[in-house]
Amino acid sequence: MNRSTRESPSNLYILFFIGIAFFLALALKNSGLYPFIFSDEYTYSRYSRLIPLSDSMIPGYLYLAVYRLTNHCAADFLGCAKIFNAFFFACATPFLYLVARRVMNTVPALLITVCALLAPINSYTTNYMPEAFYFLGFWVFMWSIFRVRPGFAQDWAIAGFTLGCTALIKPHSMLFVPAVLIYIGYVSATARDSSLRMTLRNLGAFLLAALVAKFVISFLIAGPAGLTFFGPSYSKIASSTTSGMDRIIQLLTLGLESVRGHLLALCLIVGLPMAVVIHAVCKAVFARREPDNAQKMAILATLLFANLIAVVGLFTASVVNTSVYESVTRLHMRYYDFIFPLTWIVVASRLYAAPEGQARGWRAVLAVLIGLPMVYAIYTAMAPFEPSIIDSPELRGFLFHTGSFYFMSALAVLSLGAWVYQTRWGARFFVYLALPLTILLTSYWVTREQRLHLIPDTFDRAGLFTRQYLSAEERTQVLIMGADLGGLIKASFYLDNTEVSPAPVDESNHYDFKGLPENKKWLLSIGSYVPQANGRPQVIMPGFTLTRISANEIIDLRNAQWPGVITQAQGLATPESWGSWSTDDEVVLTFARQLPETFDVRLTAHAFGPNIGKDFILRVGSTRVPFTLSEQDQELLLHLDNPERASSLIIEVPQAVSPAQLGMNGDNRKLGLGIQTLSIEQRD
Repeated sequence: MNRSTRESPSNLYILFFIGIAFFLALALKNSGLYPFIFSDEYTYSRYSRLIPLSDSMIPGYLYLAVYRLTNHCAADFLGCAKIFNAFFFACATPFLYLVARRVMNTVPALLITVCALLAPINSYTTNYMPEAFYFLGFWVFMWSIFRVRPGFAQDWAIAGFTLGCTALIKPHSMLFVPAVLIYIGYVSATARDSSLRMTLRNLGAFLLAALVAKFVISFLIAGPAGLTFFGPSYSKIASSTTSGMDRIIQLLTLGLESVRGHLLALCLIVGLPMAVVIHAVCKAVFARREPDNAQKMAILATLLFANLIAVVGLFTASVVNTSVYESVTRLHMRYYDFIFPLTWIVVASRLYAAPEGQARGWRAVLAVLIGLPMVYAIYTAMAPFEPSIIDSPELRGFLFHTGSFYFMSALAVLSLGAWVYQTRWGARFFVYLALPLTILLTSYWVTREQRLHLIPDTFDRAGLFTRQYLSAEERTQVLIMGADLGGLIKASFYLDNTEVSPAPVDESNHYDFKGLPENKKWLLSIGSYVPQANGRPQVIMPGFTLTRISANEIIDLRNAQWPGVITQAQGLATPESWGSWSTDDEVVLTFARQLPETFDVRLTAHAFGPNIGKDFILRVGSTRVPFTLSEQDQELLLHLDNPERASSLIIEVPQAVSPAQLGMNGDNRKLGLGIQTLSIEQRD
């Protein structure tokens, strides 16, 4: 079935309204949600924002470059990422609609578009992940490949360039290139005036354009490091699949079990669409003529599913037991759930089909082949497979509530039965009843589960508190310890620094400060165990504890606060990039705890104007120690006795004077010395 895609202005206004409405709805729905997919969100945040793009282990350079802009949002980078996600997801609206309009009228095309946007896949718009951006990229690619004129190589080149760009959002696009090449070969071979030369030309144009987009743009963004197909991360996984015959047999066994779970899931949640797609493919193949638009969509959908499910099965097998979260029962449906709307479009194309009574037997055979696994999936509720909102939101929403699960299952079975009886009846029942109700219910349950993350858990609170409590430089010196690795990574996400180190320990391990890395000055302990402070500054909060590891008190005057060290600072100006000026006759630093009876002060500072070479006085309790400073920064080590155990350290300035008084500029601050760092060191 081929239909004109010329649109009236009113339809364009409707599309614009739908896109804007979904953007606003998603932005509102996602607001206030705390992150909950780890370690993926931490990984993408790290690669896009915190390290050079050339160092990224995942070559989604277009995604990384665009989302690097969230750095402009400072601490609210996640909020900005959610807005980006909602925007890109909503931008898929016209492309979904235009693909649908190739095989149906306006009303069902709009309905399919709304269902695609409302589907549980939109749950990814709340995460710092590329799924929402990739959804847009994939549907731009679908629009570009279905508008191709078989005999025009430039059309295939445009489609190839589009695919290459999607591979720069997620490199997974490269995984289904074989399926697309088979599709191009079939469409070219069955076209009018087809020839081997035309087929090879189309394949070459597509591949060349895809490679140009992939590698040229990668090189422009990331330099020579961008000249890779899958990047170090995925290449490492791929290499693990070719390490001996025993390993290959194990991977095949586990992979087939994973594929079984995916096929059961497809039969359950898109049973009728899969039947209609396979039926359309069989008709196109046996007809031995150029397929119509709906058949082309069915052929490509079938090839994509076959290709990606095989890849996902192998991937799942390769990572089994690599962490507590990886098992063969985990269904990574997000590798292909963006294809689902294409199958709905194929079903909707049958709304106008002529009666096919003579083909009822073949439809019955297909219905049995898909219906039996569907019934089995309903009976077992997909056990032992474990759908989650992270990997398979569609299936998670389908199984979330027992009553709605059986209701949606009944709709799926009835759709299949109606299609066997008459094609149009099945299509109408599915498009106008079963699909909208299923989308509404699954999205409701997925959203309800997401809303549980409106309340921060212990790891959220620990990460947020530590980010606010410590300066950016001090956050590089944080070590996070606890029993839940996923939770530790979640807390690391908030600290927003590549130097933060999560260190999982056994829940019963009562650790101390011995053997910790020398470059770590703060320990964030998450869990019920509170380390012994032994005089160290420590903040104990419900569920977590922040302890200063270093016994020496180091004050960096480039910072405005020194948590756990200084409770009050007087006589200091706002910090600058080099340190801070004194702005009074005295600088008074009040420490959070009593200073030792004997200690050293290591001071890095310089004098201002008439104070150069004059005696400053460092005072603690009744002890007074004079010192002098030059015009340049110098480091001094001053010995102090503190029998009174005073907690305040005072620096007396010999002649505080403003630059304005000296005729230097209009600065009226009374300056005396500029301090870079000051540290308290216990003396043996």
